[in-house]
Amino acid sequence: MIGTAVDRGFISERVPVPRLTSKGEKSKTRPAFTEQEIEQLLAFMPAWSQQGRLAVEREIRPLTRDYVEMLLYTGMRHGTEAIGILWRDIEWHTDKGVRYLRIWVDGKTGGRWLIAKHKAVDVLQRLHARQRDICQLSFETTLESRVPHLLFRFSDGHQPHSLVGTFRRLMRDSGLALDANSDNRTLYSLRHTYATLEMLRGEVDIHTISKQMGNSAAMIERHYSKLTATMAADRLA
Repeated sequence: MIGTAVDRGFISERVPVPRLTSKGEKSKTRPAFTEQEIEQLLAFMPAWSQQGRLAVEREIRPLTRDYVEMLLYTGMRHGTEAIGILWRDIEWHTDKGVRYLRIWVDGKTGGRWLIAKHKAVDVLQRLHARQRDICQLSFETTLESRVPHLLFRFSDGHQPHSLVGTFRRLMRDSGLALDANSDNRTLYSLRHTYATLEMLRGEVDIHTISKQMGNSAAMIERHYSKLTATMAADRLA
């Protein structure tokens, strides 16, 4: 391509052309939370979410708590997938007599169903209780009625432009803003934490995790390959 540019007069042949290399910077481990830090965060958020002098703070803090927990309990993508979820995208799925929450998400890799942790029910019930246009319905009726309203919104139906700033305040106030490498944690760290903890527990195979998260199995293995030996420690030792 450089030779073509010289031939066409776009650059002079007398100008030294820097040598290009395909070697990029070594990828860094994405900042995540340890299991103990997640327990600390979950214990901190209930009281924190009820604080705030301004009316908007009293709306956005509980919403941020619910958003954070839902990301932790599903592994869905912040923003592209999570913020657009509607109540009608959530339904019960029964398998062998056990009910599971199934959520339809649609993001950069297309749409898919994912299964939420059982604790996500508490998150949905809190959201339901605060939203004035549906709280008169029972929680079960809301799910059955396939209500076409956004899930993550204020009590009056308004969805804030972003929860990033409030999440930063949550991290600052909880003392969890930085990971062990002094890297700033972001909302994406919750998705990384979900994958890391699932891999470390070793109860679900990589293929299933990839389906849940909307990534290829190869990508999951590439990013989390350092954990595979840990998962098999009892067989390797």
